[in-house]
Amino acid sequence: MGRYMMRLLALTAAASALLAGSASAELSPAVAAPYLHIQAALAGDSIEGVAEAAEAVAAAAAELGDTGAAIVTAARAVALADDLTKARAAFGLLSDAVIGYAREVGLGELRLAFCPMARKSWIQEDGFISNPYHGSEMLDCGSFRGLR
Repeated sequence: MGRYMMRLLALTAAASALLAGSASAELSPAVAAPYLHIQAALAGDSIEGVAEAAEAVAAAAAELGDTGAAIVTAARAVALADDLTKARAAFGLLSDAVIGYAREVGLGELRLAFCPMARKSWIQEDGFISNPYHGSEMLDCGSFRGLR
């Protein structure tokens, strides 16, 4: 097992442990942690670890049953993307699916962001906007929005 996957599994386990006692519903850490890896990689103009993270999202979403079906399909498309342009396009579909799920369960501490240039949304950690659709060309393009 590669260093990335070991780190991803450790982060997912830690997030799950932290949230196990939480009374409020929120996005599954098993979906959120690898999704956030994909978002950060694309914002950094990289696809390193993206396929593996997308497979982890698909596996976690499969555990959700029918609720996770759209996420599984979209995550598999991200996993198959072999360049940055294709990965970004597939990430848009994955984001739509994950956001749909988040509307049911909540985001917890995560935030919903929107890029008016790409006309697409994504989920990320709070802080500075880190646009996965344009990366270094327009890293701070976008704003946070409420989850509707």
